[in-house]
Amino acid sequence: MFSGKPVLSKLLLPLLMILILSITGCGSKKAPENSNEGTTPAPSQTTKPGVVTYENYLKITLDMTYDDVKGILGEGKKKEVKTDVIKYTWEEQDKNIVIQTNKSKVESKTQDGLGKTTSTLTVEQFDKITTGMTIDQVVSVLGPDYREETLKYSDNLIRRDVVWMLPDSTYIKVNLLDGKVISKNNKLKK
Repeated sequence: MFSGKPVLSKLLLPLLMILILSITGCGSKKAPENSNEGTTPAPSQTTKPGVVTYENYLKITLDMTYDDVKGILGEGKKKEVKTDVIKYTWEEQDKNIVIQTNKSKVESKTQDGLGKTTSTLTVEQFDKITTGMTIDQVVSVLGPDYREETLKYSDNLIRRDVVWMLPDSTYIKVNLLDGKVISKNNKLKK
């Protein structure tokens, strides 16, 4: 007749070994309970390709939260300026967008390397721009192909810097405070 003892003893030893190993945690890698334990820090965030665009820059408004901006551009490179003031940067090749938050709200935004160029700019056009003009009046002189470079709160007023740029990088720049021209400059060839 068949005896069950030798078969049972052959199976019992490996089963006991498996049981002991599983109880002590040997032989398997268990994920750490705390996500910071046993892991190396994630590499610094890099900007996703294609998000540093003038269209995305224009979507950012003053008083947005950083989370709102993160929804548009993704995670930014963070630099604490002082308590409650943080600067975030998104870079892609020779283009960038920078915002500064104060108490988690956007108080300024700047961009470089983004936006339109125009086909003609003249010193005569530049001379027609005067202090106190609105952006619409300046557009009627220089045309609609400008780009905003900076928008920020300054002493409870809104400061805006706009530029009309030719493909050769010569330009007319207009600075506005609460919607009125306060200064202008140019780098036009004479």
